[in-house]
Amino acid sequence: MTAFFADLLDDFLSPAFLEKVRVKFHYEETQAEALKAVAEEMYPLLCREAFWERRRAEGQAVERAEDELPACLTSLSETQYERVVMSLGAGLDALQERYSGQGRLSQSYMLEVLAGELLMQGYGAYNRYIAETTVWHVARYHFPGSEEAYPLEMLPDLLKGFTGQVTCNEAFCMIPKKSVVFVSELTQDEKMRCEGICIGCNSAHCANRAAGDSREKQLWARMADVPLGYGYSRILGKL
Repeated sequence: MTAFFADLLDDFLSPAFLEKVRVKFHYEETQAEALKAVAEEMYPLLCREAFWERRRAEGQAVERAEDELPACLTSLSETQYERVVMSLGAGLDALQERYSGQGRLSQSYMLEVLAGELLMQGYGAYNRYIAETTVWHVARYHFPGSEEAYPLEMLPDLLKGFTGQVTCNEAFCMIPKKSVVFVSELTQDEKMRCEGICIGCNSAHCANRAAGDSREKQLWARMADVPLGYGYSRILGKL
């Protein structure tokens, strides 16, 4: 288990990050202080509990219980796969429940969007880590429930072998809620490069690429009723 990306946590309370979240989620300037107050309550919990883990395979199938994987995860000479889990910890769940129990729904939603934005940035930080510390780079993410080869039912197996701090129940809801797990497809092919779960990315070869900034705004604006992909759904606590 590795502590969550230090550069992201260092930036979490910065005016630039908070202003980005305020503008992105259409908060008024008068709500900036309230947003900052929620972030300040989240920060010590994040520093204490947020983490990420990876289970990498070198020239063989990604690790799994019984040392077995679906054929779709068999490692190829130019491609390898690894399982990755990122979590912001159980403390945020407890804080959000406290907000809700006190009827502070605005603060509860602010926590949701701040946590979501931090997890979103985690994808890019993971990509940079892989590029800087290995000979590989990320070509694509695969989320359980997002495609036929990666059914949601494989979620318990994907979580096996990690520290156990992230689990899922029988309904495949992850605990803690502010957690994501995915299979990262790694390659050395420069034509295949994913910069993250990155709306507006200019890489035409990235399989995770979304249509554009307008689509992002629609997703966030209608998050209550738009069917979201697994990555967004996990970040927003909808699975």
